[in-house]
Amino acid sequence: MNMTSDKDGKWRSLESREIFRLYKAAGAVYRQQLAHEVQKLGYAVEQRKDSMFDLAAVPKEAVDAFSTRGQQIERALAERGKNRETAKAQEKAVLALDTRQKKTEVDRAQLIEDWRSKADSLGFGKAERTALITETTKAAGRHNRLLRAGKSEALANQALASAARSLSERSSVISAAMLERQTGEYAFGKISREDISNAVEGAVRMGELEKRIHVDNRGVKSSGYVTRAAVRTEMQMIATEGRGREAVKAPFDRVAAARAVGGAMLQSKEQGYKWTSGQKEATAGILGTNHRIIGIQGYAGTAKTTTVLATYAGAMTKAGYRVRAFAPTANAAAQLGEAIGPNMNGPSKTVASMTLGGEKIVQQARKGAPEAWIVDEASMVSSKDMARMLSLAERANARVVLVGDVKQLGSVEAGRAFGQLQESGMKTWKLDEIVRQDNSLTREAVLATIAGDGRRALEALDKGGGKVIELSEQSDRISALARDFAALGRDERRDTLVLDPSREGREKLTDAIRQELLGKKELGREALKVSILESRGLTKEEARYARNYEVGDAVTFQRSYDLKGISKDEAYTISKIDQEKNRIELADRNGQKLDWRLDKWGRGQSQTFAQVEKEFRPNDKIQFTRNDPKKERANGEKANIINVDLDRKTILIRTRSGQERTLNAAQTADRHIRHGWVSTIYSAQSATAKNTMVHMESFRANTVDAKSAYVALSRAKNDARLYTDSRSKIAEAISSRTQEKQTAMTQKSQQAMTM
Repeated sequence: MNMTSDKDGKWRSLESREIFRLYKAAGAVYRQQLAHEVQKLGYAVEQRKDSMFDLAAVPKEAVDAFSTRGQQIERALAERGKNRETAKAQEKAVLALDTRQKKTEVDRAQLIEDWRSKADSLGFGKAERTALITETTKAAGRHNRLLRAGKSEALANQALASAARSLSERSSVISAAMLERQTGEYAFGKISREDISNAVEGAVRMGELEKRIHVDNRGVKSSGYVTRAAVRTEMQMIATEGRGREAVKAPFDRVAAARAVGGAMLQSKEQGYKWTSGQKEATAGILGTNHRIIGIQGYAGTAKTTTVLATYAGAMTKAGYRVRAFAPTANAAAQLGEAIGPNMNGPSKTVASMTLGGEKIVQQARKGAPEAWIVDEASMVSSKDMARMLSLAERANARVVLVGDVKQLGSVEAGRAFGQLQESGMKTWKLDEIVRQDNSLTREAVLATIAGDGRRALEALDKGGGKVIELSEQSDRISALARDFAALGRDERRDTLVLDPSREGREKLTDAIRQELLGKKELGREALKVSILESRGLTKEEARYARNYEVGDAVTFQRSYDLKGISKDEAYTISKIDQEKNRIELADRNGQKLDWRLDKWGRGQSQTFAQVEKEFRPNDKIQFTRNDPKKERANGEKANIINVDLDRKTILIRTRSGQERTLNAAQTADRHIRHGWVSTIYSAQSATAKNTMVHMESFRANTVDAKSAYVALSRAKNDARLYTDSRSKIAEAISSRTQEKQTAMTQKSQQAMTM
């Protein structure tokens, strides 16, 4: 009735915004509890996505045939070129109402008779239904005996621990609603909501969980938790930095540091550009500091790499140090290596390779020259990886320069390490004078996004920094952007980045651009279809359980298992999943079946991919999606297709360095590709181009905010075009959404909040 009485007995309407915000989690919790009650009655269930489920004994044909409302909505969405995943919640709600038939008076006895007749025709007749009911009576007794034996309490504790590990891989502070939902999914239907609540309260009492206030990217607060492990990681990271203050000898005195900076400035002047005061101060500072771990906080386009880092690397190498460079992604590491490579000892590497192989580096450092490490794009490094890297540096007696920008997008995994270290007092030099943009109005738009002023950013684009294209319908926006990109000359296209915040948007834009280029006959006639491998992005915890895999997915292993018939060079297709036994049936390319027991072997050495069929043509652009050092490929690196051979199923490409290579569509290693016309904003964070064309929809609260707008616009040297659904709403999104990740050591709330 949309009403409730307050503490004074007055009747008031409900504030429904919070209810709407939690409706997905609440719906999942409801379905989990329903599954629990159903199993108490003795019915076995088969779990599906989002805590949906079917009664295991009911034939799939019967389930599908009786799902008439779902079919109506799916057909209506398909007519609009969409499905449940791609349509907005508002669209689905409208269609649910539009497709609903007017209720009429129906004879209930006749309705039941019709249902039974329909079930009979689908193989779920009276005999099958009677047998099912008989069996459920026996199963209910077995199930309830287990409940009385206290099995549910232990299972709830296990499920909670698993859910907390999974969620804390991506977020330091876990929403209480998401924790409850995920716990219920891990022990689907086998435990009640009360069991989950008791498990959470017990974990808080034992100190495994600590209460916090969870803040989402809209700034909405709710109850939340952090794990003991997350707090320990952040404390270790901060303590390591603290121990390094004034703990090492400065490699250069003030005069020598000034001399090194002066020489670099003179060389830059001869090449036609000047240093800013911030660049001079930062370079001299990091050469002359006695702190082990230091930071450079610099806005995008402040030439941190080509001035400060290149000079630092060169001077430290001449002083006898072994300089190593790292970045969060292989593509960013490659770009860092190109900028400062001549001044380093060996190629730049990813942070992941450092955290995995760091012990070898520590041993080398103890026997050889003193070490100086550079970590670029430090804002994208998780707390876990940062803690590990700083610990290794301390043991290797290495200096560390962390370089990044807290205003840009952070790590996918949990934490806000670079910002947290600055807040805890790490010595940091700041660069705030942007020199990338040739167009002062584009620079003004970038500065406005840094300040979180969406209106000023759009005004700067309107005045000449680029352009704002407002079209309310997504199909119109995508078509307009694709036409505008295809209308550019080939040279201009090569220096134009097309960006979207999401993978879904990237694929839609890619399809539209390729259709435009096909229409202009700029892509070849021959099309080779390749089943590419797109990462499913499972967390380490999710990868432990068969229920998180899907039939048709591909699995690769990082090592061979000869006794199991597994080769690390092959992708295996999932043909069957047994959730109860946590087993997966794999099939090799010849159809040979293999039994994968996740609890026994291979789980921590596997990666899972969706297999998606895509076509590739001459003059197409591709992008590698996995690092492959043996083949000299970096995740994110792009290449152009010269030709395709339909008979041999090969693709001839030309890399950015001009080398020609052949890809074989039958080989697993060569299936880690996608079209390279469009990038996500996150993956483009280290890129620079003359122009950018950005698609941003104001209603996408999880991916559109001040940080994503800042990264997208700041890639452009000259012209930034923004395609959006609403000028006013996108300006508001930039101004109101910060997407600032929380840390585990966030101050505890003064207000007691419970689930």
